[in-house]
Amino acid sequence: MSKFREIVSKYKNIILLFISSFLVFLSYPKISISEISFISLIPYIIVIFNLKTKKEALKYGFIYGFFTYLFILYWIFPTLRAGDVNTFIAISGVALLSSIMSVEFIIITFFGYLSKNCSVNMMIFLMPSVFVIVDFIKTNITRYLPYFPWFQLGYSQWNNIYFLNLAGLAHVYSITFVIVLVNSLLASIIIEKENGKRIRKLIIAFLILFISFYIGRLRFNDLEKAIAFSDKKINIVVMQPSIDFYMKWNISYVEDIKARIEKLLKEASSLKPDLIIWPENSLYGWIDDPDVFTWLCKNIKETQTYHIVGSISKTNRRYVSSYLISPKCQIIGEYNKRVLVPFGEYVPLRNILGKFIGVIGELGEFEKGNYEQNPFNLKSINIGQTICYETAFDYLFYPDDDVDLFVNITNDGWYLNTSAPYQHFAIAVVRAVENGRYLVRAANNGISAVISPNGAIIDKLNLNEYKIMHKEIKITQIKRQSDIEKNVFVFLSFIIFISFLMAMIFR
Repeated sequence: MSKFREIVSKYKNIILLFISSFLVFLSYPKISISEISFISLIPYIIVIFNLKTKKEALKYGFIYGFFTYLFILYWIFPTLRAGDVNTFIAISGVALLSSIMSVEFIIITFFGYLSKNCSVNMMIFLMPSVFVIVDFIKTNITRYLPYFPWFQLGYSQWNNIYFLNLAGLAHVYSITFVIVLVNSLLASIIIEKENGKRIRKLIIAFLILFISFYIGRLRFNDLEKAIAFSDKKINIVVMQPSIDFYMKWNISYVEDIKARIEKLLKEASSLKPDLIIWPENSLYGWIDDPDVFTWLCKNIKETQTYHIVGSISKTNRRYVSSYLISPKCQIIGEYNKRVLVPFGEYVPLRNILGKFIGVIGELGEFEKGNYEQNPFNLKSINIGQTICYETAFDYLFYPDDDVDLFVNITNDGWYLNTSAPYQHFAIAVVRAVENGRYLVRAANNGISAVISPNGAIIDKLNLNEYKIMHKEIKITQIKRQSDIEKNVFVFLSFIIFISFLMAMIFR
């Protein structure tokens, strides 16, 4: 027993970090126990309180980041293995990515350590600020450099409907700020020696949660009323053909793909929708292949309605695209994916990594579309497009355009039955709330859904369901917030951070 206590004492910080990372994992999709997020960082913050040197801050920041990303991104291993990547390379790839991305927590831990040396209260406010700043930078740096901003604490609240609606007022960063602030307050209670201060901090933490919940509930109810009074509508059908991604380009599988899609189209056309939405890369070949396009046109003309079709194209350049196609099979809108999936559609740092890891898909690498692309226009309704992984980038949601509805087409068949499709879906829910617009998601294998502007899931098709989804969507006239309004917590975080730096310099 004494030996066990000795081991626990020696590795106490590492054990606490592991526990904290696991709690974050439990709060995150697929498990999605969102309430855990409000205590998940407590062991991590206690470790920061116990740090004695800058070297320890860097060391334990790396360990925590490595554990956290290993839990969150474990699904990369089965994805690589399904793509015939060698086991050792697959394990090394996940470990390397987790190591690289741990830099986020190295930064957070380092500034947490510096702030706690000033005062506990300084640390309580600096921790959420640094979390928000890191999330903001890692998302926006992708305009210029390859990065993978998949994880944000705020996404854990995708199913906490009232709390989620804070994102409609001040972006997902507001949710992250509150989560970390509450965790910091609760962690400080554990090390606090005076009972009076403990009680005050507990009351403050409770009030922060209560006020956040109440504001989010008001926002939710206001949006419900706005949706109810809207008289502008569009009738849509979403197809989820559940085509096996790893059999998709097998020529012997073509007739089966055609049959699956034709069956869904026949069912969809009987509902006489205004628009039928196909998932990403749902065709059995390139859209500009004459045989594929002939088959596509035959089926579109039979439905006598508009379609959004996801496909790859190779005319002039190789793109992952979506097309708005008229009932007469005329392409009247084209959107080319602007941010590609690392190792799925291109290899980052190809000169270095290309020797060891290629793209998983059989079709090779693609090129990025132009950042400046217009939304589709269908019967005076502007439809903003994103494809797959692009939901992770808030700046792709047409901040300068008048958009009535967002459509995200995706193919999460890469990820099998792991946490990845659920994490991806959660991000889409948050984007709908941030933009105050319906978001329709069409996924090849799932999860397809119609998501309300207040984050309510109006309808959903589960993973690997073979089915269509039919909904009438009301187009709301809710004013979309400007970037300044949405990023108020980013500005607040920078103000707190700069104030801390000034205090460090002039103290």
